[in-house]
Amino acid sequence: MEFRHCNCIVIFNKNKDKLLFCKRAKDPYKGLYNFVGGKLEKGESSKDAAYRELYEETGITKQDIELHRLMDMTYYQQKFVLEIYVGMLRQDVNLVEEVNALEWMDGNENFTDSCKYAGDKNIAHIVEVAKMYDLTDTKKNYLLKTERLYVGVDGCKGGWIAAAIKDGELSVKKYSSFADLVSNYVNFDNMLVDMVIGLPSNVQQYEKRPDFAARRIIAPRTSTIFAVPARQAVYETSKEKQREANQEALGLGLSAQTIAIIPKMREVDEFLSEHPTYKNVIKESHPEVGFARLNGKVVMSNKSNQEGMIERVNVLSAYFPHLTEEFILSSAKSMRCNPDDILDAICLAVTANLDVQGKAEVIPENVSTDDRGLRMQMVIPCLLQENLS
Repeated sequence: MEFRHCNCIVIFNKNKDKLLFCKRAKDPYKGLYNFVGGKLEKGESSKDAAYRELYEETGITKQDIELHRLMDMTYYQQKFVLEIYVGMLRQDVNLVEEVNALEWMDGNENFTDSCKYAGDKNIAHIVEVAKMYDLTDTKKNYLLKTERLYVGVDGCKGGWIAAAIKDGELSVKKYSSFADLVSNYVNFDNMLVDMVIGLPSNVQQYEKRPDFAARRIIAPRTSTIFAVPARQAVYETSKEKQREANQEALGLGLSAQTIAIIPKMREVDEFLSEHPTYKNVIKESHPEVGFARLNGKVVMSNKSNQEGMIERVNVLSAYFPHLTEEFILSSAKSMRCNPDDILDAICLAVTANLDVQGKAEVIPENVSTDDRGLRMQMVIPCLLQENLS
């Protein structure tokens, strides 16, 4: 059974004591006050439709407000679903009317008055539920710098995923090589990559790598930080020789996971050797440490399943309120990568942005260099309360 989908949007002012209504210029409910909203267009996600309708009818943008799905009302006889969103303005805005006149109403109005309000008294119920929704705890995306270019990079099957925050807007793109990726963002203000930078050649260097400090930060999920191979192993061509070289240099074996990403480590290391202007400019980070810091605690869910994706989208939506699971999934499908590759890249782009603001730190406290002068460090967000100060 095909159901039409429409939305209506409950908008509170920044003090949450007034609600925005439009006065209907035509039927249904001509002359009565109703919430703004409209129909979903073909192929449009639910939240994208809500933001679009809100902007078209009021001029309120994604930067002005974060919308939350409040409830759905299903009308089986009429075969349509009414999706209801709620949000609170971050600041005063200049409203732009489309067709219907707009008016702020006091939150204590009698919304059951059918001579004034549309919806056959449904508005009163919706308002009461919306008042109970906690809108005060949302993190504000304007904490990100909205000018210049910040890039987060994650390796994926067949290449690299770059998430770029340019002038406050987020974009995601796949590249076949690390060199191609960097050449497309030559004017970046900060670039962080989820890949080893600074390869140890001996045990002393290995023990000064940032991985040990990173594991302490995400102690319940240390398995997400793979052991770093020796430089000698990275430049061997077979798995057997890589294991032998690592054993000789560090006295350690190599896991299958580490061996699988050695080509990516070599690609980044070779690029930095061939392009010295980027030496210690493109820096290493780690998304799971980033998510833990942005979330205020370790994210325990597996990022490769739906629960893990949703949890990480919720963390990132503090900085990009319009970010949705649909965007992550559709982007992953079009670029033939895993959804977590995109999530990781976005996390690093946010970290790169915070780093420029002085809201990130470097681990370990005392940074060493490898044989080629590359700093063995990780850039990670400061603790959550510091990010939001």
